[in-house]
Amino acid sequence: MADPKNKSGGIKPKLQKAKAKFLQTYYSNPAKDLRIIAVTGDHGRDVTAHYIQSILKSKDEKTGIILDPKTTSELYKKLYQIWKTGTDHVVISADSAAIANHLFYGMPIYTAVLTDTTEPKTIATDSISADDAKGILFNTQPTFSILNRDDANYDFFTKYPTKTAMLSYGHERSSDLCIQRHKVYKVGTEATFKYKEEKFDVATYITGEEATHYMAAAALTAFALGLSSSDITDGIADYEPQESKK
Repeated sequence: MADPKNKSGGIKPKLQKAKAKFLQTYYSNPAKDLRIIAVTGDHGRDVTAHYIQSILKSKDEKTGIILDPKTTSELYKKLYQIWKTGTDHVVISADSAAIANHLFYGMPIYTAVLTDTTEPKTIATDSISADDAKGILFNTQPTFSILNRDDANYDFFTKYPTKTAMLSYGHERSSDLCIQRHKVYKVGTEATFKYKEEKFDVATYITGEEATHYMAAAALTAFALGLSSSDITDGIADYEPQESKK
């Protein structure tokens, strides 16, 4: 049975945390100069990360993206390479297992984003559930957290504090960004969102109802970062789907 005081799972916590501190020093602590947007979820995290990067590129062409790093070493190496380009933002998608192994230990998270938890019984490691693993990310006390109001485990993630605000997206009228309409085509998806008093349309080459939620997660993240609805509409439209749709 796992130690109830230690819900970290995976690699031994003390060893992994020591390794993270070493890598932070070795790579000149690149995270200190970057706004890190971390995206997790059981589906759509890579697509959502791509949407966010595409929106941000309208303001900063050098915006970086890191998809599903498996180890802290891999993450820091790629962060360092992105940091050297002079960018201000990096978007990182991460699965539950990597987060459980302290992928983000000691790293300042500006925005933590959740796509969904459609597989709540998935085990990230031998001693921690997938939801508890994702909770490690949100427990870093990010400046903003972006949550899926339609997700069955929404309430579970609202318990984690933020420095500035906890924001939600979804079909629920109480969501900060409300999905008011969507339509799925053979070769794409379009939707109408409402944020505060503003309504605006978005469209993507990705087809499927789930794409509506990925666009909404990216749009709300962009608003938290101070971007406009026109930046969001253009950025989402500019993204051409890749093979990876995790």
